[in-house]
Amino acid sequence: MQPNGILTLTTDFGSVDAYSAVLKGVILSVNPQATLIDVTHEIDAQRIAQAAYLLHTGYRYFPDGTVHLVIVDPGVGGDRKAVALCSPRWAFVAPDNGVLSYVWKDLVAEFGREQLKLIELSDKRWWLPKVSATFHGRDIFAPVAAHLSKGLKAEELGNPLAELVELPLAEPRHRLDDAWEGRIIHVDNFGNCITNITRDFIAQHGSIEQVEIGILDQQIGRICRTYADSEWGMVMALFGSSERLELAVRNGNAARMLGVGIGDSLRIRFIQG
Repeated sequence: MQPNGILTLTTDFGSVDAYSAVLKGVILSVNPQATLIDVTHEIDAQRIAQAAYLLHTGYRYFPDGTVHLVIVDPGVGGDRKAVALCSPRWAFVAPDNGVLSYVWKDLVAEFGREQLKLIELSDKRWWLPKVSATFHGRDIFAPVAAHLSKGLKAEELGNPLAELVELPLAEPRHRLDDAWEGRIIHVDNFGNCITNITRDFIAQHGSIEQVEIGILDQQIGRICRTYADSEWGMVMALFGSSERLELAVRNGNAARMLGVGIGDSLRIRFIQG
């Protein structure tokens, strides 16, 4: 990968403290020409799965050569590894705690395992001289990402690894009553409930035109094309920009209206004939 100087940041640091600004200071001290882009610093604290999903929705829309820095690290100072994952198009720097699960799956499918470099960040030459036990984002991840964005080769970061820690990603479950059970995996800023049901899954098991969706006591008889295709105040289903089934309310907040959130289930039933 030929770096382009763009470096993105995804963290759970929020905006109250100076943590995210400190990351930028460290990066710019190593690479003053870096272009820094905040993906988000509003990941729920320690919610690794949420960070994994949000990273997955956006990483490939950045130009080839972008370095993605991801820090949601409840195991900081423990025995989890710090890693860099480099593909022919993008590089990722993160704790090895499952936050790269979706990306890893994508990249293996796209390039093959043999074209990916997975490196433990074990060479201390690229860290800050003094490392805090509680802020590896500042002292290890940020400087390493900055050096990568300047053209440092992945092989110089440390020892190669054979595998990455992966989260048990929720898949739709076939129920005894012949329906499928899905899960809400993310709730966005508008209250839209994004699920683990993909457009491909619907196409493989039935038809978009012949499906019923249920959540709590709500029954949804069709999948809409846009948010405007439903009446105001009604719970609707549609495929969002990530090609996952969403539950939404036109000009409303579906999560708040239904009283549901991440991990809650919904039912999918395919109508025969």
